[in-house]
Amino acid sequence: MALRGKIRRVFPGGNTYKGFHSFYDYIIESEKANRIFCMKGGPGVGKSSFMKSIATEFLDSGCDVEFHHCSSDPDSLDAVVIKQAKVAILDGTAPHVVDPKNPGAVDEILNFGVFWDSKGFDGLRNKILEINREKKCCYESGYQYLKSAKALQDDIEINAAYALDSAKWHQLVLSLRDEFAGIAAKTGGLGKERHLFHAALTSEGRVSFAETLIDDGMRCFLLDGVDSKAKSDLLLLLAREFVFKGNDVEIFHQPLNPERVEMVIVLNLNLAFTSDTAFSERAEKIISLDKAFMPEKLEQRREMIEKDKGMMEQLLNEAYSRFKAAKLKHGELEKLYIPLMDFGAVDEFRIRIADRIRKFL
Repeated sequence: MALRGKIRRVFPGGNTYKGFHSFYDYIIESEKANRIFCMKGGPGVGKSSFMKSIATEFLDSGCDVEFHHCSSDPDSLDAVVIKQAKVAILDGTAPHVVDPKNPGAVDEILNFGVFWDSKGFDGLRNKILEINREKKCCYESGYQYLKSAKALQDDIEINAAYALDSAKWHQLVLSLRDEFAGIAAKTGGLGKERHLFHAALTSEGRVSFAETLIDDGMRCFLLDGVDSKAKSDLLLLLAREFVFKGNDVEIFHQPLNPERVEMVIVLNLNLAFTSDTAFSERAEKIISLDKAFMPEKLEQRREMIEKDKGMMEQLLNEAYSRFKAAKLKHGELEKLYIPLMDFGAVDEFRIRIADRIRKFL
């Protein structure tokens, strides 16, 4: 009996202060993929269940699978990647509309619309349009709260920057570059960057899958400190150093502000850098960035920073409630579509697709 494959979980897109932000282009490299199946269809047609069933089948046969979760509903999937087969199945519907880049050669559309009873939509048009308008309104309201939360995060960074000692900061950066220079041995040529989210701001609050990405055998370094920009800048600098020396790097972005970075993984070196304090006990080393700040000036700003954090939390909670309302509206849509679907035919289709994927192993 084959050992079960390894699971990794990520978010290919996220609800951010900019609205929905997509890293879908990084789900799988098109030029290295054997097949990319792009699913089209409405809510409740079984796309996520289709992916979960196929993923489980290949996991049980020993294949490693990367689950790409939906940022609005983390229990639902946006994509799966079956590593050994070099195959991806992804949901190409809004808000992450995806169309084939290399139709036929690599990409293929799976049209779930062929499994529904088109006549069943008679009389549902206005209801579907109205629910979609209400759902859109919920998301737009949530994004306004995220914009406000991001403004407070900016204020925290401004207050922290006031206390930064530039000379100590540059000394810290240089010492870290020197420390990891030997690990990032040059292999020739440039490495590649892959951008994703390890966490998302969802209908259930902030959800993180970082623990599926940094496993027990991985060397983990924690960057700790009050300034999210300083941590992000340093993580990105380290990532680019490893890329420059020929290493492929995964860069995981902050869910609120995708311009910030919260985690970097160098898979070929079994190495991770993170600013997530959940890894405090597992970290080989905790690197405090606060030592590059002037303590007396930082203390002067401490009360304002803590006040900003408290207000940020309130705003994020309001955003989560809007995303939860949007999820409920999505559920209403699913209830309209589900009775119109021939799920027996969908299951037969799933078996055929799984058989085709198996040929790539």
